Amino acid sequence: MISVNPLTRTTRLHGRDRELLTVRRLLDAARSGSGGGLLVTGPSGMGRTALLECAEEGAHDLAVLSAHAAPGEGRLPLAGLHQLLLPALPLLPRLPRAQRETLARALDTGDPGEALPLANAVLGLCAEAASERPLLFRVDDVHLLDAPSREAVAFVARRLTHEGAAVLLSARDADPDRLTGIPVLRLRPLEAGAVLDLVAEAARDGCPEGLADPVAAALAEAAQGNPRAALELLEGTDPEQRSGAAALEQPPRSRGELTDAFTRALARIDPASRLALVRLAADPRAPAAPVLGTDPSNAGAHADAASGAGAGSDRSGPRRDAADTGGAARSDPPHTVTGGMDPGGDTPADPDPRAPCAPDPWAAARDAGLVSDPGRATAFTHPLARSAAYHRASPAQRRSAHLDLARAYAAAGDTGRAVWHRALAEGVPDERVAAALHEEAHRAVDRDGHAPASLLHEHAARFTPDPALRGLRLTDAARSAWLSGDPARARRVLARVRPVPPARPVSGDAFPHRDRDTRVRDVQDRADLLRAEMDLRSGVAIDAFAHLGPAADRLARSDPGAALRVLLQAGEASCLSGDHERFFATARRARDLAEGATAPREADTRDGPRGADRPWDRLVLDYMTGKAAMFQGRHGEGAALLERAVETADRIGDPQALVLGGIAGLLRGDHLRTRALAGRAVAVARRTGAYTLVPQALEFLTYAEMWFGRLSLAQGSAAEGLRVSLESGQDNCASHHRGALAFVAAIRGDEDACREHAGTALALAGEHDVGLPAGLAAWALALLDLGSGRTAEAAMRLRTLARSGPGSGHAAVRLLITPHLVEASVRGGVAVRVDGAVETFASWAEATGQDTARAQVMRCRGLLGAGAEADRYFERALDLHASGYCDFEEARTRLLYGGHLRRSRHPGRAREHLRAAVEVFDRLDARPWARQAREELRAARGSTAARTGGGTGTGAVGGVDLLSPQQMRIARHVAEGATNREVAARLFLSTRTVDHHLRNIYSRLGIRSRVELARLVGG
Repeated sequence: MISVNPLTRTTRLHGRDRELLTVRRLLDAARSGSGGGLLVTGPSGMGRTALLECAEEGAHDLAVLSAHAAPGEGRLPLAGLHQLLLPALPLLPRLPRAQRETLARALDTGDPGEALPLANAVLGLCAEAASERPLLFRVDDVHLLDAPSREAVAFVARRLTHEGAAVLLSARDADPDRLTGIPVLRLRPLEAGAVLDLVAEAARDGCPEGLADPVAAALAEAAQGNPRAALELLEGTDPEQRSGAAALEQPPRSRGELTDAFTRALARIDPASRLALVRLAADPRAPAAPVLGTDPSNAGAHADAASGAGAGSDRSGPRRDAADTGGAARSDPPHTVTGGMDPGGDTPADPDPRAPCAPDPWAAARDAGLVSDPGRATAFTHPLARSAAYHRASPAQRRSAHLDLARAYAAAGDTGRAVWHRALAEGVPDERVAAALHEEAHRAVDRDGHAPASLLHEHAARFTPDPALRGLRLTDAARSAWLSGDPARARRVLARVRPVPPARPVSGDAFPHRDRDTRVRDVQDRADLLRAEMDLRSGVAIDAFAHLGPAADRLARSDPGAALRVLLQAGEASCLSGDHERFFATARRARDLAEGATAPREADTRDGPRGADRPWDRLVLDYMTGKAAMFQGRHGEGAALLERAVETADRIGDPQALVLGGIAGLLRGDHLRTRALAGRAVAVARRTGAYTLVPQALEFLTYAEMWFGRLSLAQGSAAEGLRVSLESGQDNCASHHRGALAFVAAIRGDEDACREHAGTALALAGEHDVGLPAGLAAWALALLDLGSGRTAEAAMRLRTLARSGPGSGHAAVRLLITPHLVEASVRGGVAVRVDGAVETFASWAEATGQDTARAQVMRCRGLLGAGAEADRYFERALDLHASGYCDFEEARTRLLYGGHLRRSRHPGRAREHLRAAVEVFDRLDARPWARQAREELRAARGSTAARTGGGTGTGAVGGVDLLSPQQMRIARHVAEGATNREVAARLFLSTRTVDHHLRNIYSRLGIRSRVELARLVGG
């Protein structure tokens, strides 16, 4: 029996529920006495045998006659029948004498004699077996049976289905000539999820080092839904490839019985056709290439390739491969084509290279079933045929194919792919090839995204002879892997970046002007910078700060721009942790570095604009210094710097720049710009495959939506951000999104969800020392208390948050909680000193010029005031809300003002505001606040149900009389059928102002629709 590797042994069936159900119904029919038949067809490796084996396992209560055809017995007459009928031979005496003698003689001598008597005897024996108990008649790979057995099986299969038997056959294709009437079940390719499950199960059993998710996905894609292909491709990987540290070869290598079968078929193909197959396997989507062997400059290579030898061939000794340089994508030793060979057979001689080439290079391969021409595009019929054609070819054949492809792409104007194939053809370190691949990697970002770019950077490192430059390119590969959302691969690639000793420059050095010792230091500094960036998103923030500071000092002299970006990451680390003193110091270092970089130096004339004159440097400097000014209370200065940062980020257009611009916009209260920049960052990051930046951009898109009161949009952005954060290994970013989800849940009164998200965010924030998500989660819990009427608890929680330090709070949170802190302390009767916080908030609001923030300041002063003074503050707040963009905050102001008016014995005016608040809270599904508004409304002796005027009620008429002149003009235009935009144009108002007045009109009249308004005003 053939020993099967653990990686390719048959595991339980995945994705075949429908097929298994069909087989179970067939067995049930046999048990009921009716019987039936089924022919399972499909390409090699699709699972025909596995399905039949599952059927036999489920037929424990049935008699079973089973045979599995073997290719080696195809020329042995009656070998198949002998295997099939052996268990039933004890029943032979029950047959009539003629049948008994015919069958016994045939099985003993191998002479089938007349076909019909033998087939009838086999049918009789099977019927005897089915008469005792239900029978499973199972034959696997009918097409491989010897001819007499195949004829007899077909005869029996068409007649036994009425004898209480289940006939289950498998073949590569249907056989209408012999098996007419037998239902056919064609096995289709598995869904991607089923292939992934299969590969994961096999890896758990046979790969102790594990299998990286992206690698599993790549193998599943290469398998094209074929389960056996997926398993043999998995076996073809090495531990480094399975872990993701080294890139998969293209096409991926496979090992196993089916791959060997394709190798034997390939060995029988003529040399020219074999070269065409290698070229097709190397790049199935390549443009038309020059005819093989016609380029005089490569004639020798083609001749050597046809014979499997040539310059640099393995026959004269081991050929130096790029793997010798310590590169990433290591190749196994090449295989030479040895010709067709069956188990136990002899190896035939290689085909004669002098044999004449076929006019059609695909004819022989097509006849062998290796390729087909769907839609006039030649393609392999099986994924393992492609793998075998490439990896079982000789090095000379692969080199010849890549040279052909390089010329084809060069002729088509695709220099990137031409360079790629030229590099694979050379196979030895070459700086010119490495530099071309490196440049192509940068171009690939916009075209294909960061994941393919990471592979190109890795291959560039593979061909780089200089160790220091190789380390820099490996770092680029790791950065692209990190940006693509694969932090595990990024860390594994970074693990291969090691310190290199200084050495003499080599010929072809890409940076002859740069001091070599500096470049050696840059390797480790840039690798450390990337590690710190990843720690910033997934580890202890302050640890990232500690690693970044020294790296900035080392880079300051050689590359001030890079040093400035290091300081940006250090500042973000300290700010994320809530350690603002360190952030202020880092911002000062950034400013000093930028000022020092403006001094003219020789390098400046070579590297372009100096210091802060470069857009990215200007963005970083304005962002950091503006943020520091805001947190230090210099709000006017900070707003101006952050506005400049927003404009610079908008011009740069890079997703990382757009994220910084979104943060700057949020800090200066420009939520419209924040929403636009963050949304654009998400779109660009998705387009370029920078998935790591997607959840970062979604953070600030979520905050902008929350500010506008768009709770559903905020919840959707936060939920997506949480999912992508977890998928890309960004735990700290996930905490931000959990805090935002807790905030939305608090507004909607979903206490369980709020506490779950906030608790998880607080727990991880405590472990990683990140103060911003901790502050957001604590704020959400305070808001939950405030909405539920636990005002004293909310005040205490907010007072603690206002005094929080590093690791538990953040300056932005301490600023923005001010309106809630004032409300909770006043309503809860808790003595909290809020005057200073209100003045700071007012200074920030005036600096931003945002009306909603200024309205919140007026609301705070109204809560802290009394009598007519409080009324004036509340009325001013509502005027500011009219030109703002946050319905939720306006409704909260109306709720608090309505409560104040009720307590001041103005129930009619109170009801006006409370009804409007109820309407908004209901629309936003802000249940706790709607409940509070209804309670206040009941206390003001009003109705929580909107009145529906019929046009004749006294209440309705009185309501129309109470409208102000401006409200009456708007009401008449709306009653005539004008839209809000049309009314705004007629009265020279903003649409927002018309919306505001129309809500007040509905509230005063106790109506909800334009139809009711038309009845009232028209009447």
